Parts: sequence; structure tokens; C-alpha cells
Amino acid sequence: MYFLPEECLFLMSPLQIINHFSIPFRVMEGSTSLGISLPTEEFCVPLDSYRSELRLQPVTEGDDQYDCSEGFSYELVSQQPGARVQQTCHRHGDSAGVLMVNIVPLKDTVTSQHTGMAGEHFDEPYILHLWPSVLLRNLLPYPITYRLQDSEEPTPITLMDGHSAQLHTAIMDQSSLELRLLDYLGQDWQAHYGLCGDLDEITFIVFSSLRDEEEVVRLGERGEGKRAELDIAVHVKYDAGQTEVAIHSPYWMVNKTGRLLQYKADDIHRKHAMDYDMPLLFSFKPHNFLQNNKVRLMISDSDLSDDFSLDTVGSYGEVKCKGRLKDYVIGVKIDASSFSLTRIVSFVPYYLLVNRTKHVIWVGEEGQDDWTEARPQQAAIPFWPERDSKKLKVKVEGSRSTPQTMDFTKPENCLLLHLDNTLGGVIMDVNLSDHSIIIRFSDYHDGAAPFLIINHTQEQTVEFYQSSQKEKDKLSPGKAMYYTWAEPTGSRSLAWQCGSYSGELRSEEDLRLDVNEEGKLYLISFYEGLQRVALFTEDRRIYKLLCESEKAELAEQEIILSLQDVGVSLVNNSSRQEVSFIGITSSDVVWESKPKKKSRWKPLSGKDAELLETHFKEYTESGPVDNAILDLENNFQVSLTHNGQDMRMMQPYDAPIRRSFLPGVKVEYSVSARQSAYRVQINRIQIQNQLPGAIFPYVFYPIKLPKSVTMDSEPKPLTDISIVTRAAGHSDISRIKYFKVLIQEMDLKLDLGFLYAILDLFTPENASVMTSEQQVELFEKDIEYLKTELNDVSATDTSPISLYEYFHISPIKLHLSFSLSSGGEDGNKEKRETEIIPVQSLNLLLKSIGATLTDVQDVVFKLAFFELTFQFRTRQQLQWEVIRHYSKQAIKQMYVLVLGLDVLGNPFGLIRGLSEGVEAFFYEPYQGAIQGPEEFVEGMALGVKALVGGAVGGIAGAASRITGAMAKGVAAMTMDEEYQQKRREAMNKQPSGLREGLTRGGKGLVSGFVSGITGIVTKPIKGAQKEGAAGFFKGVGKGLVGAVARPTGGIIDMASSTFQGIKRAAETSQDVESLRPPRFIHEDGVIRPYKEREGIGSQMLQKIENGRFAKYRYFAHAKVNESDFLMITKRGIFFVTKGTFGQLTCEWQYLFDEFTKEPMIVEGRRLRIEAKERVKSVFHAKEFGKIINFRSPEIAKWVLTKLEDARESLHKY
Repeated sequence: MYFLPEECLFLMSPLQIINHFSIPFRVMEGSTSLGISLPTEEFCVPLDSYRSELRLQPVTEGDDQYDCSEGFSYELVSQQPGARVQQTCHRHGDSAGVLMVNIVPLKDTVTSQHTGMAGEHFDEPYILHLWPSVLLRNLLPYPITYRLQDSEEPTPITLMDGHSAQLHTAIMDQSSLELRLLDYLGQDWQAHYGLCGDLDEITFIVFSSLRDEEEVVRLGERGEGKRAELDIAVHVKYDAGQTEVAIHSPYWMVNKTGRLLQYKADDIHRKHAMDYDMPLLFSFKPHNFLQNNKVRLMISDSDLSDDFSLDTVGSYGEVKCKGRLKDYVIGVKIDASSFSLTRIVSFVPYYLLVNRTKHVIWVGEEGQDDWTEARPQQAAIPFWPERDSKKLKVKVEGSRSTPQTMDFTKPENCLLLHLDNTLGGVIMDVNLSDHSIIIRFSDYHDGAAPFLIINHTQEQTVEFYQSSQKEKDKLSPGKAMYYTWAEPTGSRSLAWQCGSYSGELRSEEDLRLDVNEEGKLYLISFYEGLQRVALFTEDRRIYKLLCESEKAELAEQEIILSLQDVGVSLVNNSSRQEVSFIGITSSDVVWESKPKKKSRWKPLSGKDAELLETHFKEYTESGPVDNAILDLENNFQVSLTHNGQDMRMMQPYDAPIRRSFLPGVKVEYSVSARQSAYRVQINRIQIQNQLPGAIFPYVFYPIKLPKSVTMDSEPKPLTDISIVTRAAGHSDISRIKYFKVLIQEMDLKLDLGFLYAILDLFTPENASVMTSEQQVELFEKDIEYLKTELNDVSATDTSPISLYEYFHISPIKLHLSFSLSSGGEDGNKEKRETEIIPVQSLNLLLKSIGATLTDVQDVVFKLAFFELTFQFRTRQQLQWEVIRHYSKQAIKQMYVLVLGLDVLGNPFGLIRGLSEGVEAFFYEPYQGAIQGPEEFVEGMALGVKALVGGAVGGIAGAASRITGAMAKGVAAMTMDEEYQQKRREAMNKQPSGLREGLTRGGKGLVSGFVSGITGIVTKPIKGAQKEGAAGFFKGVGKGLVGAVARPTGGIIDMASSTFQGIKRAAETSQDVESLRPPRFIHEDGVIRPYKEREGIGSQMLQKIENGRFAKYRYFAHAKVNESDFLMITKRGIFFVTKGTFGQLTCEWQYLFDEFTKEPMIVEGRRLRIEAKERVKSVFHAKEFGKIINFRSPEIAKWVLTKLEDARESLHKY
């Protein structure tokens, strides 16, 4: 038995009603009730009543009874679709009391195109939307009350924070609201607001304090008698149906410092009490509101800070306030609210203590007698250093050990404190971010000790000590001991002595040492799980076994997946348009060699490959039969074969060579007993905008490098990921030995039309409509966010911990172009701007900060690389660190480059002094080097230290990190307080390819002290003028050599294009080619397999005489000769000629209606078209048709078939 799926068929009249009121309405025909339209539900007007005059009557409880409205008909509403039809319901016995109903008629979308001419035989279906005239929203974090003045409401109505209320009896341009803000700063506030229909989008009203008269008089005796006032913003949105009035504050100031804060703006000080947990409602004065406003901060007894902006949502930073006795550093976080109108500005202590252990921990600053208590599982505790010592004393309650001292301004990962044996282990981490330094204490976990020292000798005693200390520990034969640093601020190397032998160990280095090569004592340093083990042994078998375990192993299993090309077509079947085509494509021809003793083919440099390709083409075009040995330039001698097999390089070295290409996607995976290796390479990704009239046809593609770079380097894929993981002894914990990601320079070009089309594609219908319940839920989340504890960011993380020996993601260099035009025709433009939530939020945000988004062209984002060496992280921690690292740079650079706003801190390649250990550098992506897993393992097996950092390798400090050509690109650094960030000039509208300046190659990255970069160079030069060379280095190195406690910032900027006077070279211009024309979708809307011929034909039709025939529907086309085409559309045929410069011209055309006879083929390949006589032809006095000569009978027959199909389909539609 089979059950067919149920299908419901609804038959209804062409008039439906949707009620958006919170009260029901009775729908009346004369004195007869047709039914009740319930809130948010659809009401179907009966078929025999929809052409009658209908009236609405509110259904209310109690004494508030209303009469029916004036009345409306189908004819009235169908004549003004989308317009507002007002109906008024008067209160019983009170002509002044009215309830306003706004009716907005919209055409129903179920209209079928096969019902004949719409409106000719059938009434078009309409939906009537009933809206109240005003919706009042309370977007303040406090309740308000409201009452319509001159209304009979005896008591004001309370509106809770985040909620909204419909004002049924409000009349625009007549009614006025009496508003009261409850219990803000311990008092109530009152204001009046008139409802007008022509106000600006954002206006202000002044709330006055309702403090007792007696108190005002009493304060007046001291000269403070004026009532306090509060500026509150009102956002007015005029929709088709109703006016939405949102009461909000531009800024919520949240004080989490535990101290008194004061904000100075517009010459007014506003105090924020230390114990006031709720937000302070802050605004600049209305006349200054849409300017680039800034605020200054004061904490406790400090002076005012420098001014800073509150508008850069998503950016975090620090603000320094100087005091008489000490300087205060406060972290500032700026977040957007869920409704976009308000910025949530949180002030947090820059230094925070978090205790996640079972013990009470006491913390104090070195040189001070005060101690701060951190209890177990307590919320984060603010820590305010009194001096610039940078040193912290830590003692654990119950431990008899002397307090440990450590540097709290340097990042610290898993530092095990050196305590006595009574308590167990306590680990300290110091995490640095833009707006805070979190000092976290946690309980011991496996691997936390820098060393597990095992003495596996027969009779030798091992002595060991921290190399910066003199006090030695001893370990007897056959014993083992965990060791951690006795002095955390001292050297991180372990000195050891065993008999007459001695040496030093570092926790991040593997060691296989036959001491003095005598075979009497072996020292092996290796990982077991997460624990570093230092094993002293006299047993050669153990030594050999451990050495073997680290050697390169033959893969037990190897999988290689290679895809030449991959294409993804994004089609919106509702609008019947291909929106985008994403192609992952293979490279051009590359030449590879396989040097001796290497298992992998290596690409040759661009210069060598071009030389070989040129001669290979000459050789193959000569029709060779025998192999040829050619002597080329550069002292090359090669043996070429006619079939491309078994070719060799003979000079300057002997190696097989091959002509190949890099596949679009290549994934390699190999696994052995102790090791796994992964390599993922994506050669090129190109995203095309397939919409007609696109402003940027190519949305995303890799930048083509200048020849000065490509000639000397091998071709590189867009993305290259190389990972080597190793089993950590007998543990299941991952140990990532090598993880490197290299991403090449990219170009991203977006226009609004493309963004809208993508949003339409991925956003379900009606997703843009947010219900009032959803709005309240999001508002409540905003309030929850305010109340979260300071350390809530460090929530419980259950993902497993891993050891990352080397983890590096390259810098990201992105060229961004953005256009506010949509290109082509967009009938829904107004709807999109008001209904699509992301667009609406962005518009609101920009309006509320007074910023203007304009077209930008070729703005360059340069995001510094991310690197970890020998760090413990959970997967979740690492993921968030990487996201934050790149997103915070991108957000800040967007504000500076695109919107021209100032941000906290420096958005370009931040380095805040090596004293903190935060080094974020930028290098050109093409200069990055990456090793495949095999090369990395081979290097390890040969005892060669892996080239972990490529062109930017090692950990030797700021200057030495930048090697080779890149060192020339380092501008001057200044690390002192006089450094003031200067806004960079936005490089909008900069024409690409200016010849001035130097090329962008390795040799082209030359930099001088450019006069345009003021404020960066001044300090070293001033120092040199005052104190000579010593002064110069003092100026450059304040903080770099530890002279200053907290240098505020400095720039090492490697990208040549940010220096004035160095422009992009002409040879970097792009040659991007289309992967394929847009998909042609037939009238029935069915998505069929792609046909390139149809795509080319429909594109040609769009371009004939600059779009003259773009409205015609394409059907088929055929080539007549090299320059002529016959184009068949749904209505007729065109004869199209291609000009010398590629322009398409229509020579002649006939509609099918003009045909006098059926088209026929004569003489095999000639198509004869007979049509009505034309007297006023452009080319002839009279003509009765055309004869078209095709190249073959097959083409002629195919065209005739298509003509017949097109004429048949004309009668169908």
C-alpha cells in the first residue's frame, strides 16, 4: 500500500487582512460582522463580501468602546498599493477620543503569470496590513513611564527596559508624550516629546531631574541649585505603516574598575561612582553629536587622560591617566548593542588577578608592603601597581616558601611556581591583550614542570641548578625529580653536572647527546606526553632506542588527493539568476626538477621556467622526432623529448625535469607509527560576480606579483598549509611539531548589489523581520553582558590541551575596494536598505556615530603574522586567539583607512616593547617560506635545526627578526610617551600602477626616514642632537632595552605602500580572466547543466549596442563567420557583427511576426528568411528578407530547428 503525500489547496477571496495591532478588530460589512481579525493572524474576507464597503471596529475590554471606522473598499485600496490609507475610530460619546488605524495594501505574491493579463479578467489579490500609528520602544537599561498629554489616561503606563508599546490613540503632528525615566542615579527624570512627521532620524530630548524641591533649594544655598539635566536620544523611523520612536542613549558607560571615574566632554565632568553597577547614560551635547567627538577620562585622583573616541565599535585598547603618585592604566572595550544605536563602553582594570586554584593566594608589588588577597574561584580582582617595578611577589597561604617574584608585563605560559612539598603545584599564566593583562593562577596539570629529571646511572649523582642561580640541587642514582625555576625572572636554562661532565639544557630543545662522545654517559631530552624529560643514562640501548624514535619514519599509509579544477555555481532560483561562480583553478605551466636524494619535485624559479618553456615551445613547434640537447642562457644544458617524458637538466646540475602544473587543490596525508603529516595546497581561488551590470566582475582573486618578484622565486599557491604532529610518547595528547600557514596577497572587490544578492541567496524568507519577542531577548542579552564578571572570558574550556612547538600563520595582505552602487537594476533597493538586518544595523551604526561610508578603492589592509613557540593551548583557546589577533587589527585598520576615525592604540603592526614579549610584525606574504612535512622531518633527522620561520625566522628580538631585504624596510621606532598616533591617509582612489617610486620586489623594499611619517622619527633624532649616538639609541630603544616601563607603541611597518613616495609599480596591474560566462536560465526557471554556448550567447545579447536589446530573451545563436553571428531571441532574430575593437552591432533584425513564410534551407547551407516588405530600411530601399550563408549544412539545420522551437514557444507564453 502506498500513501501519497498530502497537499492542501486553499481557495480564498482576493482580499486578506493581517492585523499588526495588539488588540483584535471586528470586520464589518454594513451592520453585519464578518468575523474578528486577531493580532498577528491573517483574516480572509469572504468571497461574496470583498467588493463591498468594509469597516473596522476595535474590540476592547471595559468602558473603552469605539465606533466603526469610516469605511474602505477593494477599489480604494487597489488603486494605491503600498500607500497608507488612514481610518479613524471614535470613542463612544467622546468625539475627541480617537483610535487611528493605518491600512497598507500590498499585492499578494501568489499571482500566477499564466492567468492572462493581470487585472484584465481577474481582480488582483491584495493583503491589507493594519498598523497602529506609533510604536514606542524603550531602549534604555531602565524602565520608563509614558502618557499621552490631553488623553484621559489617569495614570502613566510603565514600559520596561527593552520592551515596546503601541500608542493606539496617538495622532502624528498633534499628540505629545509625557515621559519619565525611573530610578536612574537614585532619582526620577521627566521630559516631553512631540510626535512629528518630519523630524530628523536622530534627535535629542532633555530629561530634567525630579529631585525634591526642598533638596534643590538646600543645594541652591551652596550655589548648586540648578536641576540636573540629561540628554537622551530619540531615533525615529518612518515605515509605510507606522512611525517607530526609539528612546535610547548613544553610549552606555560601564564602570568595572572598582574606582571613581569621571568623563570630561563638552567641558562638562560626569562622575561615575565606583559602586554603581548599572550603565551611566552618556551623550555628547546635541549640537556636537554628529562630529568626531572624543572624551577624556579621570580615575580616582589622577589627571585627565588624552582624548579618545568612543565610536570605534569592536576595537579594544588602553587609556593612561597620570597621577601624582602613580599612573593608572585602564582597559577600554567598545561593543555595539544588539539594536546598533548604542555603543557599550566598558572600563576595566588593565591588570586583573584570577585565582582558579584551591588555595588562597596573596599578591603584592615588589618593594611594597601591601598584599592583595585572591580567594579560590573568586571573580577577577583588579590589581593597581603603585610603581614601575613590573615585578610581582606571590605567596600561597599554607606554604612556608619565600614569596616568588615574577615579571607581570611579559606573557607567561604555564609557569609552575617553586613551592615546598606541602601544597602541590600552582601554575601562573600571564595573558596579554589590547585592553588587559590577566594574571591567572591554576592547579597543576601534567607537563607543567619545565623538566622531569631522571638519573638512570649506576653510581653518578646529578647536580643541577638554574644557570642564573648558584644554589644546587642533587639527584641520587635511580631517582627522578620534577624541576621548576627557582627564580622565574632569571634565565630559563638548566645547568647540570654529572661527574666530570657538565652542560646546559633548555626546555624547548630536544637533545640526543653522547657526552664527550665517549659512550660513558648519555643525556636525552625528549617529550613524554606534555612533559619534558631529561634522562641521564649509561645504557647505550636506551639511548639508541630514543634516538630511533625521533628519526624520520617511512609512512605506513599515504593518501594524496589532487583536483585539477573545482567550480561552484551559486544560483538564486527565486530570482532566476546566477549570483556568483567560485572557481578553484590549477596554475599555468610550471617546470619542476628532482634534485638528487630528494623524493619531491621542486618548482624552478619563474625566470628559469620561462626560459625552458620558450625553448620547449620552439622545439615542439618544429615537429621533432628525436630528442634534443640544448645549450641555453644561464649556463643551462637540457635534454628535451618530443613527448615531454624523461627530460633532464644536465647543467649546472644533473637532475630529471618535467613540464607540469600545480593542481587547483592538493591534499596529502601520511601516517606512521609515531607521526602524522598533512599538506593542503589551494593554488588559486577566483570568485566572480555573475550579475548583469556588475561594478566589480571579479570579487576575489590572488594578486599577480610583479615580474621583479616572480622571476627569482618559484610559483606559490594562494594557501599552503603544512602540519606535522607527533605522538607524545605513550600519551594521547597531541604534540604539534610544525604548523605553518602561508597566505598570499589577495584582492577583494565588493559592491552593494553583490552583497544584497548573496544575502538574498542565504537568508531565508522573512528572516529580516524580527519579532518584538526576539528584540526583547537580544536586549536582555545586552544587559546580561553588562553584568558578567570581569573574568568571564576565561570560562570553562573542556577541549584537550596540546603542545604547539611551532605554530605560524603568515601576515594577511588584502586590497579592498568597495562601491555603494549596486550595478544593474535593483527593484528591491529601498526594501533592502530598510529590511535586511545587517544592512539596517550598519546604516544605523554609521548614522549614530556621524561617519559616512563612501566608495573606497584599493585600500590595503596589512595584518601582522601570528606565532607561537613551545606553548600549551587548548584548541578553543588557540582558535579564539587567532580570530582575535586578525579581527582586532582588521577592525582598527578599517576605522582608520575606510572611515577616517581615530582608534585606541596603533592599528599598524603593533609592537609594544620587547619587555612585554608581544611582537607583531608584518612581512610581504611572497617572502614567507614554508616547508613540506617531508622536508621538515628530513631536516630533523639530519640534525639540522628546522627553518621554522622562513624569511622571518628565529627568536632573536625585534631588529634581527627582519632578515635580508626586509631589514631595509624597517622605519624608525619610537617607544616613549611623546609618541602620538597620526591618522594615516586613506589611500582611496589611488590609481594603481603609478610609475613613481620603487617596485615591490625583494630589492625594492627600500625605506628612508620619510618626512611624511611625523611623530615616529622625532625621538631618536632629538636624542642624537642632545647626546650624540648614545642618545639616538636611547631614543630608539626606550622600552626596547627595558628603559621604560610601558612604552605606548611604535611601528615597524614593512609594507612599502604605506610610506609616502613609494607607490605601487606599473607592472603589478592585474590580468584577471573570466572563468566562464554567467549561466543562462530558461524561462521555466529549471536549473539545467551548464552550457557554455548559452552563457556566451546571453552575454552577447546584453552587450549589443551597449545593451540596446538587453530586455530581449535569449534563445540561441550561431556563428556565420569570424565576425558575424545570427542571434535568435524569443521574439525574433538579429544579425550581429563584431567590430575591430570588439564592439557588437546589429546589422538587421526581424520579429517573428514579420515572417511571411516558413524559414527554409536552400543549397544545403543557406538559410532563407522571407519577411514583410520594408521601405525605410537603413541599407536598402526595399527588402523582402535575407539569405544567410552558414559554414556547413549541419549548422544551417541546427539553426532552422532552433528557429522553429523559438516560434513555437512564442505561442506558449
